[in-house]
Amino acid sequence: MEKEHLKNKEFYENCTKYFEFLRKKGMTDYDFEDEYYFTMPAISNH
Repeated sequence: MEKEHLKNKEFYENCTKYFEFLRKKGMTDYDFEDEYYFTMPAISNH
């Protein structure tokens, strides 16, 4: 279970970095954003 938690945490951190990169560039990725917000509740422990 701990391994899965670490993988989910890494996914969340990578997504956060990606969204920050997009914001700095003034870009969007609505397809990825939709998938992200669909997936996060399923993997979130928060």
